[in-house]
Amino acid sequence: MNDYKIEILDPGDAASRLAKEINVASYSNCPAVTIIPHQPDNFRGPVGYLWDPGILKAMAKGAKTDPGNGRVISWDIMEEVENDGAGGKPQFFSLIGTPEIFYNLGWEIITMTADDLARSGRLPCIMVNELQAKKITGKNFHLVKSMFRGYGDALRQSNLVNITGEIAIMKHSITAFCDIQSDEQLLVTWGGTCIGLARKNLLLDPKNIKPNMPVVGFLEKGYRCNGGTFFTNLILRKWGTNIINIINDPDCRKFVEKLTVPSISYAKTICRLIGWHSSGFIDPPQAKIAGIAHITGGGVWGKFGEMLPSGIGANLYNMPKPPEILQEAQDLSREFPDPLSDYDAYSTLHGGCGMLIVALDYQSADMIIDEAHRDGIEAMVVGITNDTGALTIESRFRNYGEKLVRRKED
Repeated sequence: MNDYKIEILDPGDAASRLAKEINVASYSNCPAVTIIPHQPDNFRGPVGYLWDPGILKAMAKGAKTDPGNGRVISWDIMEEVENDGAGGKPQFFSLIGTPEIFYNLGWEIITMTADDLARSGRLPCIMVNELQAKKITGKNFHLVKSMFRGYGDALRQSNLVNITGEIAIMKHSITAFCDIQSDEQLLVTWGGTCIGLARKNLLLDPKNIKPNMPVVGFLEKGYRCNGGTFFTNLILRKWGTNIINIINDPDCRKFVEKLTVPSISYAKTICRLIGWHSSGFIDPPQAKIAGIAHITGGGVWGKFGEMLPSGIGANLYNMPKPPEILQEAQDLSREFPDPLSDYDAYSTLHGGCGMLIVALDYQSADMIIDEAHRDGIEAMVVGITNDTGALTIESRFRNYGEKLVRRKED
């Protein structure tokens, strides 16, 4: 029992206290939310929150009920939830194992949840997260500190409140391909839930996508949590299964460092374009948007292709050059019998764009690009919709310029 206290309870409590500092510092990040610490001295107690009184009034006023059973049958504004996780990406942070690298890990649970809310017209407001670690020790606690400090800064930049969370020490359950059984190593999985607001009149309906609408791409510098298994398998095939050799190989470390580039959150930009104010109320929309695809698992073929209505296709003739890590991974795969083709690269990977936005017209496309640049996001027109029912991508991978085609039935 004493070992359990030393290995599990004490380090878990130390990390939880640090996490609570980050939570409390975030409580003023989103003006739509008021945190109610009704038991402030209860370290493990629940934390309450309320929406702005004006939002609560709008929720009540817009809700219509069935007189027979009292159930809500229509609404104007309501609370909605999205959850996801950092997938296999944290293990690459563990392999490099520096505070500078771990500082950026928190962006992954934000982009995977808040950006999913924003891409359909919702406003992300609140985060709840669960971190599971193999062990937290005196020798890796500096990594924990850096990770949470970075997460706190990411919350502030994203106008998000992290209301609460959970840290679980799971000595016999958490591992990674790079596990070297060291107290200096920090092995984690990290999941999050984002709570936001939906206003019916701001929701995006991809059924409104028509031919001849420009497609704007928001550029991504890393690999955005889709393709982790591919990258892990590639590392093991290229550099072998001896983890010490992998960690000490300078070429491998350079490759893995590129896998820790943090995903970019576009949520704040998208919400402003649609008309959301961070208070939960509405400003005039800055652009007319028909639909947005968040390019994560499934890549462009999956996420963008599934968004297009029946009979509508698109020609992505001006996709950006993929990030260096994606191109390098494809080149490395060619050393083996089943190399990653350009076609498969646009499903295994994102191909250079973390989001693809269909604008109603070119004036809106220009506004989207300008607002993205205002937030430091690279953006450009990458294509146009059409009536062919097929999605065509002009490849920017190895076979540069090759026209790749996929129809709905493929």
